[in-house]
Amino acid sequence: MSARARSAAAPDQRFPPARRIRRPGEFKQIYAAGRRLGNEFFTANAQPNALHGARLGMSVAVRTMGSAVARNRVRRLIRESFRLNQSTVPPLDIIIGVRASARDAEGARLRASLEQLWQKIAIQCARSCER
Repeated sequence: MSARARSAAAPDQRFPPARRIRRPGEFKQIYAAGRRLGNEFFTANAQPNALHGARLGMSVAVRTMGSAVARNRVRRLIRESFRLNQSTVPPLDIIIGVRASARDAEGARLRASLEQLWQKIAIQCARSCER
């Protein structure tokens, strides 16, 4: 199956540019006013948005992960996990940060940790998104 056919089959699971947080001002605003959550490997800052879905930003520091290969691997894991779980997350702007303990963790443990974090975000931030 081609990539185009796959993306047409599941339009709600794509990760388009509109779902990404990239501007430094947006990061600063979410860090300042957002709700902080976390677990063993990741931190999350979440703030309600006026859009119809969640948006994702990532903060993976050199000091935390080391090599570019390790940083990019974690970014791919975060993006894929968000893409698969974005329908369960309320309309929030979310910045995911990586803790130093993630450096030596296996991929399966990181994925499980992200799954738990999305559930935690959905439960604890649902009230703040009600309009």
